[in-house]
Amino acid sequence: MLRRSRILLSAGLVPLPWFLFWTSVATVFATGYNPLAQHASELLQVPTLASVSARIAAIGSGVGFVAFSIGVWRESGRRIAVGAICWMVFGVSMLTNGLWPMGHPMHGFYTIGIANIIAPAMSHIELTAWSANRRAYAVTAVVSIAGIFYLWLNLLGADPEGFRGLTQRLFSSINSLWPFLVALYLLRRDSSALQTQPAH
Repeated sequence: MLRRSRILLSAGLVPLPWFLFWTSVATVFATGYNPLAQHASELLQVPTLASVSARIAAIGSGVGFVAFSIGVWRESGRRIAVGAICWMVFGVSMLTNGLWPMGHPMHGFYTIGIANIIAPAMSHIELTAWSANRRAYAVTAVVSIAGIFYLWLNLLGADPEGFRGLTQRLFSSINSLWPFLVALYLLRRDSSALQTQPAH
């Protein structure tokens, strides 16, 4: 694996801890904000440091997803990699979450982030090195089903009102877990392959 590809893939390790850390920081400065009941995007409407931290959370995660998507595209070896494109679209959606406030039509870029539902499954097909892992299918299946279930909850209006913030963080974390585990696996696999190469 080329060094540039390794750097791009390693960006998949960023969104999960980055988003959780900065939204947690934001809640410290958001007086009256309830992280269990309120969405993270609502932190953008809170003044000063809470809003800044929430923007950092969304923009940093978005950049991580976009960089990871390019790494996945390169690793797939395909001219057109639908899964990578979906991750890129989702990353752009996250970026717009940090650039525009909740309620603005550009917040979430007209909900194009819905592409994240098929991103894991499509990338699973396109990444032969990942799909060769015996646990890869189970990981991809769990993440994909969780994404569909969360969408279903929202479309049905069944997302529990007092816990919407919790369910959002839970399911967004599950979604971000896929890039994290894939990046970790591919980077470790590459490092192991380099170590086992005979010296010349």
